Amino acid sequence: MRKKLLGTIAALAAGAGGALAQSPTRPTAPVAIGTVGGFDDGGVMQANSQHPAVPPPMMGMGEGGPPMGGVDPMMGAGGPVYPPPGIMGQGGYEEPAQASLLSTLYVDGQYLLGFPKSQPTGFPLLTSGAATAGEQGRIGASTTTILAGAPGTLNLGTAHGFRISGGVWRPQDHRLGVEAGGFYFAPVSNTAFLRSSDQGIPLISRPFISTASGAQGILLVSSPNAINGEALSRATTTFWGAEGSAIVNVYRACPDNCRTWTLNLLVGYRYAELDESLTVSTRSTLLPGITLPFANITVGAPTSIEVRDLFHIVNKFNGGQVGLQSHFRSGRWYVGATGKVAFGSSSSSVTVDGTSYALDPTTQGAANPANRINSQAIGGLFANASNIGRYKADQFAILTDVNGSVGYNFTSWLTGTVGYNFMHLSAVSRPGSLFNGRVDPSLVPTSGTYGTGANGSPAFSIKPDDFWVHGVNFGFLIRY
Repeated sequence: MRKKLLGTIAALAAGAGGALAQSPTRPTAPVAIGTVGGFDDGGVMQANSQHPAVPPPMMGMGEGGPPMGGVDPMMGAGGPVYPPPGIMGQGGYEEPAQASLLSTLYVDGQYLLGFPKSQPTGFPLLTSGAATAGEQGRIGASTTTILAGAPGTLNLGTAHGFRISGGVWRPQDHRLGVEAGGFYFAPVSNTAFLRSSDQGIPLISRPFISTASGAQGILLVSSPNAINGEALSRATTTFWGAEGSAIVNVYRACPDNCRTWTLNLLVGYRYAELDESLTVSTRSTLLPGITLPFANITVGAPTSIEVRDLFHIVNKFNGGQVGLQSHFRSGRWYVGATGKVAFGSSSSSVTVDGTSYALDPTTQGAANPANRINSQAIGGLFANASNIGRYKADQFAILTDVNGSVGYNFTSWLTGTVGYNFMHLSAVSRPGSLFNGRVDPSLVPTSGTYGTGANGSPAFSIKPDDFWVHGVNFGFLIRY
């Protein structure tokens, strides 16, 4: 027995020495490790070898995902290519850091330089002309010049504002997220201020059309050697809004490590508010020897008469919103575009107010100090008893918002942008459209027929209009 055991050990040693002395040979076919030696870890063992072969490292392999480039060696060269070339992180696909659009948090801020639509006017507000009878600033007279309201619109100039928005993506896959933001344009105005000399030069008047006679009429503000005065016409506009949306990433592509493109769907809620007013205020002081009617009495020098008209409208839009948002990056360059459309209701709250005053500076005393109002009457010129009050109207509206920008990626998280934006609200009410120049003299306190009864007072109505603002923007985009 001992001899047999020693002989077996000697044979094994000789065989092992011969095997070690041989040159290694290339395996001819893979053999599953599970068929030899009982060791099975899912790998591959080379034929003619006593040890399992270790598979080569898979470059770009992250936890739980296929290798970089999307080709899985376990599937072979003909296997599926997904996701596109990039880096697979825990739980989902992420593009390379230098071109990543898959930030979990982002903030987009813009300075807006906008040009809003002018306020319309239904009739000229202030005029001038020769002091001769039949002229005096009446519309259609040969010497009449329009001082405010020409040619029927009030240009609001340039509006300065800002837009800011921010969002967060679900970090597991960056396919779902939420976004909130808003914009604000500071108040812009069209102001005309006119003042005559102490002798009433030049002539300033407020024209209108009499409903009693159909003739052209005027409310004198100043007239040479009769009345000196001043007039202020002011139109203001303020526009702002807010929104919130859910974001769904519908397409994402990364063909290589320096170009990325993504397309997102937005669904949410939109609010916008357009606040506008139009005020016309005049003050006239009678010169010696001049008298004028005021609220069924006669006043003379040095009494001053003030007439004020105010038209104020707040338009509030509420609606559901859908939109598309796209971003493209190539190296250091960035292009972004967003288009949104909201459908909803535009509610217009209208306030019309008119008042006239007579002030006599010669009245003294504790009970009636200097410059105290001696007489007050309801009604201005275009704002009088026929339309003074508060009104409300609702109408269907569409809000369109388009924004595009190009930018430069200063770092992997900071981008500077410049672009163009356009917003349009299809249904609003605007102050200048609330009157058409037709006035019932019996409702105007400075008229000699004041209080004698209505003479075909024009029916009041809220007319629909639209509003838009467009311009350039300069901003930044921060991603984290």
